[in-house]
Amino acid sequence: MKRTVWIYVFLLASQLLFSQSISGKIVDAESSEPLIGAHVYLMNNWRKGAITDIEGAFTIELTGNDSNDSLIVSYVGFREVVVPVSDDLIVALEAIQVEGETVVVTAKPLIAEEFKYMEIKKIDIYTNPAAKADPLLAVNSLPSSTTTDESANISLRGSSPIETGIFFNNVPIYDGVRYSQLNGIGTFSIFSTAIIKSVTVFPGNPPLEFGNATSGIISMQSDDRILGDNTNSLVISLANIGFSREQRINENQSLKIFSNWQPSGPIKLVNEEALEEIKSFTSNDFGVYWYGSTEKINWKLLSYSVTEGYLFNFKHPSFEGIFDQSKRRSFLISSVEIPWGKGTVSINNGLSYSVGNYAYSNVAFRVKKKDIFGGLNYLISNQKYSLKSGLSYDYRNSVVNGNFHEVFYALGPDHPTISFKESADVKVFDLYGYFKYFLSNKVTLGTGLRKNIPLDDSRSCLSSQANMSFTENTWTITVGTGVYHKRGLYENTGEPFEAKNEQKSIDIKREKGGLEISLSLFDKRGEINSVKYTAKGAELFTNYRFNSKLRASASITLLDAENDSENNFAYDLSYFFRGNLSYSPGRMWTIESTLVAREGTTYSEITSTRFDTELNVYEPLYVSETNRLSAYSNIGLSISKIFAVSDEMNIIAFASLNNVFDSENLRGYSYNFDYSERGNNLYSRRTGYMGVLINF
Repeated sequence: MKRTVWIYVFLLASQLLFSQSISGKIVDAESSEPLIGAHVYLMNNWRKGAITDIEGAFTIELTGNDSNDSLIVSYVGFREVVVPVSDDLIVALEAIQVEGETVVVTAKPLIAEEFKYMEIKKIDIYTNPAAKADPLLAVNSLPSSTTTDESANISLRGSSPIETGIFFNNVPIYDGVRYSQLNGIGTFSIFSTAIIKSVTVFPGNPPLEFGNATSGIISMQSDDRILGDNTNSLVISLANIGFSREQRINENQSLKIFSNWQPSGPIKLVNEEALEEIKSFTSNDFGVYWYGSTEKINWKLLSYSVTEGYLFNFKHPSFEGIFDQSKRRSFLISSVEIPWGKGTVSINNGLSYSVGNYAYSNVAFRVKKKDIFGGLNYLISNQKYSLKSGLSYDYRNSVVNGNFHEVFYALGPDHPTISFKESADVKVFDLYGYFKYFLSNKVTLGTGLRKNIPLDDSRSCLSSQANMSFTENTWTITVGTGVYHKRGLYENTGEPFEAKNEQKSIDIKREKGGLEISLSLFDKRGEINSVKYTAKGAELFTNYRFNSKLRASASITLLDAENDSENNFAYDLSYFFRGNLSYSPGRMWTIESTLVAREGTTYSEITSTRFDTELNVYEPLYVSETNRLSAYSNIGLSISKIFAVSDEMNIIAFASLNNVFDSENLRGYSYNFDYSERGNNLYSRRTGYMGVLINF
């Protein structure tokens, strides 16, 4: 018996002594995106293998002579390959080309792509716990984001969200958030990650190939690769039930249909205390996305509509009750590219219509908005230079109709209101030209001009910029400067505004091995409706992959921002810190933790009150100096697991916990009827979320 035991011990020790593990990553050769659920196994022992996780990574345990074997890598719709066994493999699979007509995709990258700050792939949106699978919330994880209200209204480097330009397939998108309140705060974006290919972020100098933006650009591009097989996705979570199907029409075109329903019941049941101020919410959306390409044309067409309702507790010293809001939104976006001469002609069009209804106390009003956009561009590009020029027409209309309270401190059902109806229009007609010159294989220069043609009483404006990018080995240095103008309408109020921004920036990056580090310096001088502000600061970001299982990143933004009005400036923050830790403890498991910490925002203290005998209500009186709320901190935790059911099906289960330690982060204060007592108005408390994504 002892001899048998010792034999087993010896065999086990021998196996451990001579065993090793190899790891690698499987990616799409065209897009470099990780391939989830790819099969990797030994040629001579198919029982030894692995399936790639959510980052396309795999690990296989080897013993004996396995190191002399070969690996077979396969994935549905891609060409199977055989590679020698080796550690730290990166295998790029090529999509299977379908027999038939030659297909030439004419889609071109952004002409200013060399000057981008960061690009977020679809897989990054799904794997980032702070993103909640939302493309705009994913931008909030970048060090350049200075968003303070936990919303999808993105502030970049100390500027207001109204200065940030958001584009989908080169068409500007306004009011792009769900559950948007009167203050403009919206919880999620309206964009479905199912059709997103990538998100490119320019937090500083916005490229002048885009118009009507003064402080940063978020450019979203939709999927354009024709898949070999039809695919389906089903998501079931606490706050969303969604389905999408991509139907391959032929070798040249595909059709994707998607729909989501967001009920509030399940998530409120699980997070009753954290969401007690929200009575209910619901959202329904439906979209059709058709895209394709031939030798003569490349096209993308998106039709999308969403309806939403939102009931929440509205608290004010003069009134406490239900705020009822609902909105219907529809838009149509088309993008066409046609080869012409030595270049490419692109035509981008957008049409959007929305109706929002708001009611509380004895007030009810409606906001109707209509946006029309048309753009015509011509791009010539070769190995020495790129030139893009064109014109665009951007029309916005807003009609506000209803009744409003006469004074801000008297919002009760018996307080006086006034009827109000106002229409506002903004017309922006621009001509532009952008030139990029490759001075060498290391240095790229860019410059552009954008001039508006006044169509109404607007003033003549000229935007200009210059950029330089230097790349050598692992280093990239980008320098930019420019002057930018924007005209628009405040969301939900419909009031027009004009903005101007002058800025300078320098971004330094280094990527080597598993280490990425970047430093950005910026100086901005802006003006919105004659109210001037400044924002200057520095961003330091580092990301390090320790091994195939552990990755960590951290960023800190030092900001000095102020404006010349008497109101508090939301972005007057001295520091903004973000951290992320990702660990894969086993095959197909991923655990991530996020940290956000920043200085508290400023507010004006109420020192005394005056009793209004006519309205029978108290009026608050504020001091001119500003105070600061306590510091904000939020730790989030998420865990996901991939289950490979078959070659055609995989299931991704996920769960997350926001504000793990239930920190009481102050948004502001609420007061009783005479302002003698105040309570805390808090950001999100601890909230749990879970669900499954089924791909088949």
